[in-house]
Order: sequence, then structure tokens, then C-alpha cells
Amino acid sequence: MYRRLAIAACLIPLAMGLWQCDILKPKAPSPYASAVVVKFTSMAMASMVHEKDAFVVGAYYYGDPTPAALAKADKMGRLVLGQERVAWSNNTRRVKLPGAIDTSLLPQIRGEPQMMINVYSVTPEGASDELIACKSWIGSVKEAQAKPPVIGCELENGDKDSADDLVAAPEAASEAASAAASSE
Repeated sequence: MYRRLAIAACLIPLAMGLWQCDILKPKAPSPYASAVVVKFTSMAMASMVHEKDAFVVGAYYYGDPTPAALAKADKMGRLVLGQERVAWSNNTRRVKLPGAIDTSLLPQIRGEPQMMINVYSVTPEGASDELIACKSWIGSVKEAQAKPPVIGCELENGDKDSADDLVAAPEAASEAASAAASSE
């Protein structure tokens, strides 16, 4: 009996210490997190479903370097703050970007952090297939947070639709059909 009490007395402080541990606490989202909406022409949507393509959304974060940080700039004169790639399944229309920015570099840029978003298709094996071409988006992180950028995708060759004929991913299409049915 005393042995069990002694073990409990030793384990309680350990358990309380782990309770305060950062590993067990949920992480707060980055203040630079944002989202992107991916839309397709009808032909690109049909090709995507037929080929069973997946997509990768890539975000590249950068800023204009201060004069003191100019030596750290890339070939285009930008200070790289971070980049991330998010796998995207074709059954959602909004992709969340975690906002993986190295905040220690923020004092070395002038103005707001900027981002470039690219979307590209990959085969089920993960190889780039380039059957579907998607536009890029460039702007500030604040702009992306205020209004998620819309990335339009179309067939690389032979798409009879125009970029104005974009449709949402399957999830959004089924939501629209459900809404239309319920309003009748």
C-alpha cells in the first residue's frame, strides 16, 4: 500500500509537468496563415477527374531586403522568408496555407511580407504531369488573408473554355447543386 502511494507521489508531479509541456498544447495558427481557392475550366475538371490527378499548392514567401540585408537577397533581389507545399485533393475548393514564415527575418525586410502562390498537377505517383496549367498569384500576405486568391486552371493544350468559364472543384459543384435543389 505504501509502495503504491510512493509511486503515485512520484508520478503526479511528472504528470503535472507534462501537462504544462508545449508538446501537449495545441499550436496556435501562424499569423501569416491564409487560404487559396482553386477553380477549373470544365474541360480541365473533366481531365482532372479522368486522370485522377492530384495538385500541389506551393507558397513562396519573400520581402524586399533592407540595405543591411541586401547581401542575403536571392538573384531577383528578394529576401526569402520561407516556402511550403501543401498537397491538395480534388474534392475541396479551398486550400489552407499554414504561413510558414521565418519570423526572425522580418526585421530584415522593408514593408509587408509578400507571397507567390503556384498550383500544379501531379500524377498519382507524384510526378509533375503538366496536363493542367494553373495561373500564379503574387501579392502581400495581408491581401491573401483579406480575400483568398482564386487560382484558375485550364488544360495546357486544347482547352476550348476561356479563363472566364471557371468552375469550382467537385465539392463546390455538389454544394451548388444541393442549394439549387433546396430552393426549388
